[in-house]
Amino acid sequence: MPKDFVLVTEGICRFKLDEKISEDPLQINKVITIENFKTLQGDEKTIHELNTEFNKVVNDFLTYSEPGIFARDTLKMLFNKIPLYQTVDFYLKNFVRLTPADAYEILRATSLNNILKFVTDWLKRETINENKYSKSEKTGLIPIPSTLTNGIGGNRSILLKKPMSQELNQLQATIRESGMPNPIHKVIMEQFKRLHEMSTSNPDYSVLINYVSYVTNLPWNKYTNETLDLEKAKNVLKSNHYGMEKVKNRILQFIAVKILNPDRRGPILCFIGPPGVGKTSIAKAIASSLNRTFKRISLGGINHYSDIKGHRRTYVGAMPGCIIQAIHQAKTNNPIILLDEIDKMYKGASGDPAAALLEVLDPEQNSTFVDSYINLPFDVSQVMFISTANSADNIPQTLRDRMEIIYLEGYTQEEKMQIAEIYLIPKILKDHNMNELQITICKDTIKYIIQKYTNESGVRELQRKLEVICHYIAVDIVENGDKKLKNYVITPELLLNILDSELYNAKNTLVEESCNRIGVAIGMAWSPVGGMVQVIEATKLYSSNEKDRLVLTGLAGQTLKESVLIAQHWIQSFVKKNEVSIQDFCVHVHLPTGGIKKDGPSAGMTIVCALISLFWKIPLRPMIAMTGEISLNGHVLPVGGVKEKILAAHNSNIKTVIIPELNMKDLKKIPNNIREDLNIIPVKHLEEVLDIVIPGGLAILQNPSFTTMEICKI
Repeated sequence: MPKDFVLVTEGICRFKLDEKISEDPLQINKVITIENFKTLQGDEKTIHELNTEFNKVVNDFLTYSEPGIFARDTLKMLFNKIPLYQTVDFYLKNFVRLTPADAYEILRATSLNNILKFVTDWLKRETINENKYSKSEKTGLIPIPSTLTNGIGGNRSILLKKPMSQELNQLQATIRESGMPNPIHKVIMEQFKRLHEMSTSNPDYSVLINYVSYVTNLPWNKYTNETLDLEKAKNVLKSNHYGMEKVKNRILQFIAVKILNPDRRGPILCFIGPPGVGKTSIAKAIASSLNRTFKRISLGGINHYSDIKGHRRTYVGAMPGCIIQAIHQAKTNNPIILLDEIDKMYKGASGDPAAALLEVLDPEQNSTFVDSYINLPFDVSQVMFISTANSADNIPQTLRDRMEIIYLEGYTQEEKMQIAEIYLIPKILKDHNMNELQITICKDTIKYIIQKYTNESGVRELQRKLEVICHYIAVDIVENGDKKLKNYVITPELLLNILDSELYNAKNTLVEESCNRIGVAIGMAWSPVGGMVQVIEATKLYSSNEKDRLVLTGLAGQTLKESVLIAQHWIQSFVKKNEVSIQDFCVHVHLPTGGIKKDGPSAGMTIVCALISLFWKIPLRPMIAMTGEISLNGHVLPVGGVKEKILAAHNSNIKTVIIPELNMKDLKKIPNNIREDLNIIPVKHLEEVLDIVIPGGLAILQNPSFTTMEICKI
């Protein structure tokens, strides 16, 4: 027996319940059929009055509803030939828009009198409303059932105006005021006519009216007047962000060009930097300085083409893509839209969302952007798009070509302290309804939080810790009721009670423990959350397995594996050049903190130093950090993220840093006080590096009689 079935019911007659027969298991009653439902009830006077009023109302309704005399006369002839109940039924099916309450009233009517009175009252109201609208806008084709057309030549339809509901009247007025282009207006009016001729009970009615309403309410000709004021822009950027001079200057240049030529399409800016450095907030500041509406779209995790371009209306639950949705919500066709985390999109089984963004971001195409749901061209060329990312490596090259990338680097400790004092603390105190006189957070306290409780390039975690201090004080104020009497002075000693134990140690215990150990070197790495110091450990591997010549652990990627191979081959070349006898060796290279994925082209120099220390059994000079990739010939290649790496080394109390000579230009991004506190050494070749990190210098390695090489037998 099939699990699913369909029950079809048909009404035969109207009835009312009579005496009860039983209650268990179901209530059963006798029923009495309601007779004479097809005729009016009452005396001759009552029946005559009902008929007269109904005929008058029908005549008035047809006069205002149809476009010509023929249709009115034809309908009158038809209604004279059929019973009254069929006439009433015709109007109910073709004209009266029943609400659920109306339908229930009709269903429970016990006589034709009740239904006739309902239809008469409805036609009166509609006749009054029909006077308010022009005849040309409301014409529809009303089908006549074949059972009613006998005697009028088989005419199955009559041209008759179908009255519009208040909902459609409002929609029609909105279409007139939308300002959409003529080709778009023509398409929407065709859809509107379909909607007008469609019964509200049709399943497609709600789909079509939602579509027409959505398209109509798009800001086709609504825009925000820009404020192109360079001085205002300077003040807005200064009041919201500390430092970032390069970024601010670029934004001011952009606004200055707009002042000279308002019609010029500017570049699509892409802010790249670690979390918490102010990428989103600076986009908001740009919107504020230009007096444009701001909308943010989060692209993180999007893997579907339709999330950008929308779904076709043929799909169940179809909706526009995020671009059109943002413009619809902004209610203006020139907002600033932030494409947040553009590097977090990925290609899925349902298409590449990055490819969908190409049409949006390409100035040659976006004047006719077509969303799959709207299926009509919409001009998004006036929209100012700004994107953000943590790393440029994960942005598809086709998208990068359409954007101007601006890097936002991490903050130094001094910059974080300034940001906390000038921006964060006043904002947090205001949010918690606490004025600055009640709470004093000492500079040493802010510094202590930065060093011992945060490990970031931005200031997001610092803000959270400052908020925790306010939460702690709020509990004390509420419990003791002394909001206006007590002043709170937050010192470093109080932090243990408020923030519990320290989370990070500025001296970096792992770095200190790695000093004076054979096979260990200190590197510097960049990550999407900022710079970090990375210790690299190496040890000899004794194995007869050919596959074990190189073991690399610590969640290292393919690039790091290749760096180890290059380091091995360069060392073999180096010992041969210096007549040191070495046939082959196999090693195990490990990068501690194995739970964190690591990869990137900047560890070659550090790996060589760790391996040289291992096979010559010489510990490296302590507390020297380095970064740089190498070629097969030993040349040191430039790397990225130098500022973040040097800041991480400085925070770990490292005083000597080795970088590629080609990266010396990046030092201008580092504050003078940090540069003065560090010994930054530029190098061109690996031999220069070894001369610095090996006690005794390069001469020790070139003297074959100084040490005995132990070779790992394969």
